[in-house]
Amino acid sequence: MRIAILFVPLALMACGSSSAPSAITLRPAGADPNSISVTGGTQLQFTNADSVDHRVDSSDCPELSSPTLPAGGSFTATMGAGPKTCTFDDALQPSATSFQGTVMVQPPAVGSGGGGNGGY
Repeated sequence: MRIAILFVPLALMACGSSSAPSAITLRPAGADPNSISVTGGTQLQFTNADSVDHRVDSSDCPELSSPTLPAGGSFTATMGAGPKTCTFDDALQPSATSFQGTVMVQPPAVGSGGGGNGGY
């Protein structure tokens, strides 16, 4: 019986992906990953692991517009409500397709409890 009691919380923690950080790394080869799916309200972190400056920009979703990120810099965007699709690029290199990507924002799962809307 104790094994079952311990197993249930562990199984619930494994399913709780909403607490896992969502991140995109800007590497010399481009955005990694260049496509990600998150739930509305998720904090999405962009980290510049390149040796040159980058500035995330999106004409679809203003929450993705960052200040200039120097090497090692990061920016966290809180994604608005979904469903929606947000495209982004590097405003300092807008034609560099390797730094273009997509964030698909999903609505929260029904019955997730959602709790507060954090200032929306």
